Amino acid sequence: MRFKGALLGIGVLAALAAFIVPAYVHAVAVWSLDEEFSYGFLITPLALGMVWWQRKALFASIGRGSNVGLAIVAFALVLTLVSRRMGINALGGIAISPLLFGTVVYLWGWRAARVLAFPIAFLIFGLGLYRGLLNSLGFALQNITATGAAFAGQALGLHIVREGLVIQSQTFAFVVAEACSGMSSLLSLLALAALWTYATRGSLPGRVAVFFSVLPLVLLANTARVTLVLLVANWLGQDAAVGFFHGASSLVLFGLALSGLLLISRLVGCKLLSTAFINGPSY
Repeated sequence: MRFKGALLGIGVLAALAAFIVPAYVHAVAVWSLDEEFSYGFLITPLALGMVWWQRKALFASIGRGSNVGLAIVAFALVLTLVSRRMGINALGGIAISPLLFGTVVYLWGWRAARVLAFPIAFLIFGLGLYRGLLNSLGFALQNITATGAAFAGQALGLHIVREGLVIQSQTFAFVVAEACSGMSSLLSLLALAALWTYATRGSLPGRVAVFFSVLPLVLLANTARVTLVLLVANWLGQDAAVGFFHGASSLVLFGLALSGLLLISRLVGCKLLSTAFINGPSY
């Protein structure tokens, strides 16, 4: 009986590896080549850490599996086949989450699946990335940032004009490039906000509000960052603005957005408790 159980476990792991390994191979390439996505290397260790923290609750919840899990696995396999057929690798990465969730439901039941639901879904922040995000959402963020920074600079007395993504005066000219879009901070803060709302105690609407506050916070912080660069260029020259200050301003952006996230979390009553990871989220 134990031998059969071991064979079943090995078979399940081998089947999962056939779908998971290709998704990770593509994801690692994306994380390595695009700085905006480099935070993806942290997603899987964080997910495994959450599973470790919930190990007692997981062991206590393991029960009889449900055949509904097979339907969820079938859906995930269809997504994977569609992704390979159409060449959409990110879709194959996203499919890993329902694949793992369905497997847990089938083997261990719904209670165990509920314990693992968030760590499994959290993988999407790493495996669901694709370079097209930089061309679509990234370009939109560039435009918003350029518009906001030009407006703020003019309000502060700078004699500047904006032409598309170019902000210039008589003494300097800047292009709000892809690296200045705030994309890296947006994606990493979305993952961090999801993790934070999972670990905190508070109302569901409050935690949803915290998560969806990330986009406006990043836009405001990034606009403030570019405006500061314009001010430094006006006072000290363009070389000073694009040197050390430009690099250091990335930390300013992340710090401002993170501070805003914590402030909003406090305002809506979301608090981090020491037992949050052990007992799981409340709804």
